[in-house]
Amino acid sequence: MTALMALACGLIAASSYLAQPLIVFIGPKVGLPLWGASLVMTLSQAGYCVGLVLLAPLGDLLENRRLVLLTLTGLCVALTVMAGATNVVLLLAAAFSLGVGTTAVQMLIPLAAHMTDDASRGRVVGKITGGLLAGIMLARPVASVAENVVGWRGLYILDAVILVALSFLLSRQLPVRQPDAKHDYKALIGSLRSLTRTHRALRQLSAAQACLFAAFSLFWGTAPIILMHRFGFNSTAVALFALVGAAGALSAPVAGYAADHGFGRIGRMGAISLVVCGFAVAGTLDSVAGWVIGALMIDAGVQASHVISQRTILALDRSASSRLNSLYIAIFFLGGALGSALVSPLLLINWRCTATAGALIASLAAVFFPGKMQ
Repeated sequence: MTALMALACGLIAASSYLAQPLIVFIGPKVGLPLWGASLVMTLSQAGYCVGLVLLAPLGDLLENRRLVLLTLTGLCVALTVMAGATNVVLLLAAAFSLGVGTTAVQMLIPLAAHMTDDASRGRVVGKITGGLLAGIMLARPVASVAENVVGWRGLYILDAVILVALSFLLSRQLPVRQPDAKHDYKALIGSLRSLTRTHRALRQLSAAQACLFAAFSLFWGTAPIILMHRFGFNSTAVALFALVGAAGALSAPVAGYAADHGFGRIGRMGAISLVVCGFAVAGTLDSVAGWVIGALMIDAGVQASHVISQRTILALDRSASSRLNSLYIAIFFLGGALGSALVSPLLLINWRCTATAGALIASLAAVFFPGKMQ
């Protein structure tokens, strides 16, 4: 079951990242100018944030398997509309809806946490998160290759077909979980604010992970630019470099195992150190090898910290795990948006300034991490 949920999360999450390397092909077909191409990813991310706040918390109210399957159905419809879009409005609406649909991954993870005991929760969450992260990192190079074979429209149709098959499989394998709901939908959403106030660990861990994800986004927003302009990489070489990031997902199960055995604090501080050192290596060694080593360290550190933090948050209140998880993901996602926004202004100075900023932002995570929590 864990392997199936890891595969499901990887396939679902990948759907929202297919457009990133394809936008140069998609834009001209629907009349989207180059300067507006980033709107596709922006609206997809905006849809994801909306889904986190308004849809994923329903995991504490509605039967979980049905909720996941309904959300996946909506995602398949969005992918089909994306494939057939002939104008900008339809394309952007599909991109937003696609982002909303990918919040299914944040329904599956709390469900997995409910299916396991405290002693193995970290390992299970780590394995599923590893699948999710691998899907995200592999989506870009796979999309680049697939576009040459079936075209971008064919790729979205193929993705929809794969997710339909996945939905059928999940309908047979996922357990039924009916939460002991004590709220209606309005009260459920209204409780997000009180949960944030009540759980100090949620605030601390979310802020810490936001810092690390900001550094992560800063690195990966900068990497293609530097690799193409300084080292002469073409788009294929950049896609292959992105595969390095997928290797960082291997740290997720290890981090989960460490957290299960009481090494949460040590694991968190080690993860922060990895990210800081990764920026130091990439910023100091002006070579492709330095970038590869730095990417591995940054990705491994961010993913390890995420798994340890998410394990802690899912255990704070079992009756509110979907809402707590949604709040955590939404807050650290905002950190990623900040990191992406810093790419252009920092690169106007130079790469070493950018690397220094990334290391400093990652270091801030140590200020927010709870001192005694495992």
